[in-house]
Amino acid sequence: MPILNIRTDRDERRQARTAVAAARKAGKESKKLAKTLKGENRARFELTTAGARELTRAAKAERRERPWRATRLARTASARLEKASIRATSSGDARRRALERERANDAKGRAKTIKRRRAQAKYAKKMARFVAVHTIAASITTPTDEEQQEKDLERARRRSGA
Repeated sequence: MPILNIRTDRDERRQARTAVAAARKAGKESKKLAKTLKGENRARFELTTAGARELTRAAKAERRERPWRATRLARTASARLEKASIRATSSGDARRRALERERANDAKGRAKTIKRRRAQAKYAKKMARFVAVHTIAASITTPTDEEQQEKDLERARRRSGA
């Protein structure tokens, strides 16, 4: 008798468990991302992700009784978190390209995307800080026009006297 490839309740529960775990991981990454954002951007991001966290909690509760529904809720939650992270950290063409990518079943990849977005936001902050520090240093060390004229005159006197 041939063995049929039939999905059992056990398989569905296992799939639901992995989907909920991926959604929880995406939730953790989004919390970390929220900490790096500031002001209105952070508030908007947290408001958007609150609904996704509720979906994750609902999926966890449904995991044993209705694993198919739990899987669907968890995937929806992680997709929402990913889209919110893209909106919060990128703009213009990059945002459009990222949203176009279709990831229907890649819940694990969503947490990684959120993690990458957080790293990009962190890098942008570092660059802003770097530019600010170097601008201040340049303004302190760069001589004023008067100081530069005095130095030029001294150099000219030394050359003519030598």
